[in-house]
Amino acid sequence: MEWPLAASAADRPVDPARPRVGRDRLGVAMADFFLDDGSRLTDEERALIAAMLRGLVGDIVDELIAGLPGLLAAQADRGRDGLYRRLRASGLMERPNLVSLLLRRADEQQLSARADRNHPTVASLVSDDSAPVAEAAMALALARGRRRDRFGRMSIEFDDLDAEDAVALVHAVAAGLRDALSDEADEALGSASRALLSRHDEGRRLDAAVAALARVLDTQNRADDALVHRLAEDGDAALLVGLLARRAGIDQLDAWNFFTGGEAMMLARLAGCDRTTAAQMLAAFEPMSGAHAAERIIDRFAAIDDAAVERCRRWLRLDPHYRTARRAMEQANG
Repeated sequence: MEWPLAASAADRPVDPARPRVGRDRLGVAMADFFLDDGSRLTDEERALIAAMLRGLVGDIVDELIAGLPGLLAAQADRGRDGLYRRLRASGLMERPNLVSLLLRRADEQQLSARADRNHPTVASLVSDDSAPVAEAAMALALARGRRRDRFGRMSIEFDDLDAEDAVALVHAVAAGLRDALSDEADEALGSASRALLSRHDEGRRLDAAVAALARVLDTQNRADDALVHRLAEDGDAALLVGLLARRAGIDQLDAWNFFTGGEAMMLARLAGCDRTTAAQMLAAFEPMSGAHAAERIIDRFAAIDDAAVERCRRWLRLDPHYRTARRAMEQANG
């Protein structure tokens, strides 16, 4: 699949014919040059992330302007030009949870590019005999449909943000719109921001819809290896990981990080998958590890003993704040 790269070019903060020079550029150049190649965003990832973030900002701008009085709304609308670029330059969007969400969606897009359209598992579950399964599958299908543009690319909705990022981003956009308005606009922008934030609902996140379907399938004893295989054939990485997380009894985000971070076989062991199912997962998602590493990774599946699996499970069930603090203290102690 080819990616429209126009967004990448549009995000440049300066005219490409007039690049930053001298010491103003030195720090960025050094960081970029010495960055490990495996850690770099690809052009595809950069384009997709830029498109998603630009679309999210645009949605927030639309909602805020709609909440302003008529004349003020018209003035604010003229302040759209360059707003996204100015927000990027300000650093206000450099928020870890927001960037993490963008990266997950980019990973999901790339992994699902291998989808087998002849095995639409979620679509088939919409007409399932079980009403709870059918309802959860329909909710997920609709949520996904709202987040696809006409090119089939994924997008992010306002409700996908956690509460802290929603507050920060709404006020950042409001402050950006204020640049084109008079001093009297502060109260109106504040009111529009509060109205928008009052409608924010994390229960409508795409991840919540995935988790809901995984939960109902698990409670009905249908989250077996056969379903894991079907989802792998679909290229449905998100629901596959949600199902494995449910079976493993761990957080969905932890499961996703294992799946995309080189620990897919440990995730398979945590979820109680057999070796054949683990191999099928690997074959379906080659970008997850690289085909050349497949044999080594399958060997790792066999090498993980039960004691190691349970140690990992206990660790992942600890509070994430505690785990983060433990890692920080270990680094500080050398």
